[in-house]
Amino acid sequence: MTRKRHASSSAPTARTQLADLHEWVLSLPWVVERSYNVGTRGVRTFAVDCEPLERRRLWLVTGLQQDLHPDSVGIAVIVPFETASSIEDAGWGKAVTQMPPEHVLVAVSDDVTVRRGDLEMLLLIAYSDAMS
Repeated sequence: MTRKRHASSSAPTARTQLADLHEWVLSLPWVVERSYNVGTRGVRTFAVDCEPLERRRLWLVTGLQQDLHPDSVGIAVIVPFETASSIEDAGWGKAVTQMPPEHVLVAVSDDVTVRRGDLEMLLLIAYSDAMS
């Protein structure tokens, strides 16, 4: 017997989309969640922790500026300078601050977070950079 699943009458919220995103990110090989304890509620950080390749690098931050924009999921990636320029050229985000060594924190555009395919592509680019 096949049961039909009834579609919800309400649109998914930014919070539920973010929970789904976190689950997807943690399903990537070698991704771990790092603790973030500076008193900012809702901020989560993710890193590559790959012992065989000797890679340990923070590459994703979520939950930024939620107090200023409650509907925003506040996603940022940490990527090399060249990748940051490409992200800005594509209109997917804006460089916020330099991160050592030779990396940049890039705030992802809220428009990109709505387009799931673009967001996943951007996150896979940042993940790939963290693994290389």
